[in-house]
Amino acid sequence: MKADILGVLGERALEQPARVNAALAANDRLKYYFSVLQMARARADRPDRPVASLRRDRQACGVDLPEFDDAPAASLKIDGKYRIPTAARMMGVIADDLRIMAEPVEPALRDRATKLIEALPSAADDMLEGTAIDAIVHGDRQAGDSLHLAVMDLHKALNAMQVELAEERIDGASVYHIDQSDRAMIRAFMAGVNRTAPLKFGHPGLATTATRSGNRLVIQNDIGTTDAHVLVVHVEGRTAAVTYSDVHEERLAFFQSLFADRRTEWSASEARNAVALAAGQPFYLSIGSYAAPDDAALARWLEFLGSRLVYLIDWNRARKQLRDFLKGPDRIKLLRWAADNDVGHRAFLAMGGARLVYGAIEASAGGIIHFGDRLADVLGDDVAFAFMQFCFSTTTEGLLNHQSESLVRDRIRTELTAHINTGERRLLAIASDHAGLIFEIATAIRDGLLTGKISKHEAEQITRRAKRWEHEADQCLNEARVLVRRRPDNEPVGRIIETADDTADHLEEVAFLLTLLADEKGPHLDFADLLSFAEILVRASQEWVKVLSLAANVDPHGAREDAEDLLTALDQISQLEHDADEAERRVAVVALRDARDFRQLHLITAIADGLEEGADALKHASLLLRDHALGDASLH
Repeated sequence: MKADILGVLGERALEQPARVNAALAANDRLKYYFSVLQMARARADRPDRPVASLRRDRQACGVDLPEFDDAPAASLKIDGKYRIPTAARMMGVIADDLRIMAEPVEPALRDRATKLIEALPSAADDMLEGTAIDAIVHGDRQAGDSLHLAVMDLHKALNAMQVELAEERIDGASVYHIDQSDRAMIRAFMAGVNRTAPLKFGHPGLATTATRSGNRLVIQNDIGTTDAHVLVVHVEGRTAAVTYSDVHEERLAFFQSLFADRRTEWSASEARNAVALAAGQPFYLSIGSYAAPDDAALARWLEFLGSRLVYLIDWNRARKQLRDFLKGPDRIKLLRWAADNDVGHRAFLAMGGARLVYGAIEASAGGIIHFGDRLADVLGDDVAFAFMQFCFSTTTEGLLNHQSESLVRDRIRTELTAHINTGERRLLAIASDHAGLIFEIATAIRDGLLTGKISKHEAEQITRRAKRWEHEADQCLNEARVLVRRRPDNEPVGRIIETADDTADHLEEVAFLLTLLADEKGPHLDFADLLSFAEILVRASQEWVKVLSLAANVDPHGAREDAEDLLTALDQISQLEHDADEAERRVAVVALRDARDFRQLHLITAIADGLEEGADALKHASLLLRDHALGDASLH
């Protein structure tokens, strides 16, 4: 119970109010259990009748047992008894919550509750007698006592206790024995709580109490439903100290990170253990302190503190639900982004969480993303992160504006489809960068031949630059291969880049051969035909850059002229490859006629072969792109 953790933390002034609040929350859960039992019995008696879902009721009262959702529909009547799935478990939680509800009240009511708990059936094999169900849920005082009647009487007593305890409420906070000077600070804290509280979307939590203990104002917030998850603020003068306890050390670290720019000093987290809390598991505790320069700054800090609490509710559950979509650091990064931008994660969970994304994958990407694939590994870290940001913000906007769930789901499916199509766009962008490097190498070779005579120094410079560009082209190819491994459906575009990379390899080899040609002594060689040949490669690589730019921007539903421009540019590359064949023949004739010796003949022939093979690879790549474009009727 929250009161237990307050006792461990030494906050005695808040223990009794916390016990009353915990008892009232248990009252809501007990009434839900009674409804499940009644509905299950009615279904078993009349299996032909439809049965409504109590899932929303369960979530609203904070029962984290989704297996109860299907119990009524699966209930059967067997030999006069009722088989209700989870009945044995339900008897246990009914007993637990009845103890919580009876703890703050007078001894007579506590004794009555104890006797009723002792009389609860074990529900072995999830079987219950009809009389046992009656003894739990009936509300007829003439028929004897029941758990339901006891709960009603306990609820009445608790309401009376709450009236006696609470002197007043300030903006939703229950306050006890405060000074006039405390009001402004309580209002500041509650302004933050109330501003972001809608983002919990019906989840229990954020109940606040405040009182004065000696010279300090003490504010307590129960945050969520976990026993050891409590926040207590002490305000004394212009100094505030927040004591935060949590069963999840990772969430504690996350909470601390929210104050990175708030001049808050945190103590090292320490593990504590209280047998009655969190099933005996340790909880973690840290204290943050803030010294305000003035009252206004203190009020702003308290408001910010109050506004952050909603982002701690169900935080660990949200982190776990992101496992199949993002890598570890990005999960925390997404939750931090959601808090910093007042988006939160509760709407995402309320709309199904991971199931919401699985539905979008099944509808939009079932042939691309398979069971066991992590979304980030298929789409890439950045794209997957952007998609999950969209999921968080869209679900929050949808629930806040009361939009239909089907509309929100359709938007998420559409967004995923767009991100999937972005995969091919990314590959085409890499191909464009790769094409630009081919153009640079071809231009450097052409420029080296412009003067009609190439010096060894100039040739070595060209070789160094060509080698660097070819290395960058290899890096582009490796990046493309990684993306294709993530998305095998993009293999055709990856093959186009691999084919075009042959051009980069051939041209880099030509640049190297130019250094050997520059070493040649003797009669001056006429480079005019080689220059003309190199110019063809420059023009072909220019067209290839143009082709990829057009491919990345062609809309299958857009103007027909865009597709015509693409096909024309592809055809131009084919024509230039034919020109390269003719240029190779001319160079061969000149080489046989003018070469001084076999060495010169071999070098010139090898350079011409490299240029021709480079042009041929570009043509091959362009044909692959043409087939892909016409086959898919879409380039993205």
